[in-house]
Amino acid sequence: MRKIPIFFSFDDNYVIPAAVAFWSLLDRARKDVAYDMYVLHHGITQESRRLLEGIVSGKGNATLRFIDTEGFLADEWKSGNWEGHQTRSQFTADTLVRCFAARFFPELDKIVYSDVDVVFRDDISDLWDFDVGDVYMAGVRDFLMKHSTTELSHLKPEHYAMLKDSYIVGGIWVMNLRKIREDGLESKMLDVVKDDTIVKRWNDQDIVNIACGGKVAFLPLNYISYPYLPGLLRDPSMTSHYSRDELYDSFINPKIIHYATVKPWNGAPVRGDEWWAIYDYLRLPEGRGIDASRETPLEKRYKKLKKKLKVCRAVVALLAFLVTLAALALYVNR
Repeated sequence: MRKIPIFFSFDDNYVIPAAVAFWSLLDRARKDVAYDMYVLHHGITQESRRLLEGIVSGKGNATLRFIDTEGFLADEWKSGNWEGHQTRSQFTADTLVRCFAARFFPELDKIVYSDVDVVFRDDISDLWDFDVGDVYMAGVRDFLMKHSTTELSHLKPEHYAMLKDSYIVGGIWVMNLRKIREDGLESKMLDVVKDDTIVKRWNDQDIVNIACGGKVAFLPLNYISYPYLPGLLRDPSMTSHYSRDELYDSFINPKIIHYATVKPWNGAPVRGDEWWAIYDYLRLPEGRGIDASRETPLEKRYKKLKKKLKVCRAVVALLAFLVTLAALALYVNR
């Protein structure tokens, strides 16, 4: 049995998405693969832990351990240059912690990291065999950085010049913890965190990319298949470091569906039904930002319009009734 260490980093608000991600990871695992799963967190409740532990133990091919990171980089998150993300829910302080896995797993030379806003569609154990050799980590290269003028526009000119062809995104990483320790990369990452002249728009991504300085390797794009990709590919001006075949293959044959923008639990992304199918199967609880109504934005707007129309009809009916009464009164008083 092959044992693969994998970790996640999230807070209590992401427990339900994590439940879906955990189940899909273990359900798609090969018969000879088991996972040592870790959660770096602060503030995940005992109730939430029991929920996740129940899902993992129910599959029988993994262990799960929670590592409390309370206080780590808390001050830097409150005061750092994170482009205002401290007051929004898109990113949290837990997005910083994942960059510093080397300190939380001193006994490991390598580890896989994954986001939890995902559905695993295939076994991913081949990641463990990916040769990280002399690089700090392997990740998926940003497919938008050639097409979008704003994707990396926040970077300093010297950082942009260094990363314009090698910037890796989050979602899934294979981290070379041995190399990170040998070269003192965590110290460089801390310098990036604390340097407020550096704008961190994509928190964890910016930290690791600037610190790594392009010393990374690239995973295939289908390890973070984006549901919205086909819409972008209809644009004839679309350019990317990936070939047309690679872009389409990532959508047609996904290893992992990554809901990187619109989330299934509070929106209506393409392939969101795959997330909801697992949610329903596991009979997960509502709440915590989960909109179980599953209405699309168009459906919600239609429902509001129907309510307004119903009120308008009632007002019109009342006015017609009042007009009739007034007419009767005038007739009687003639």
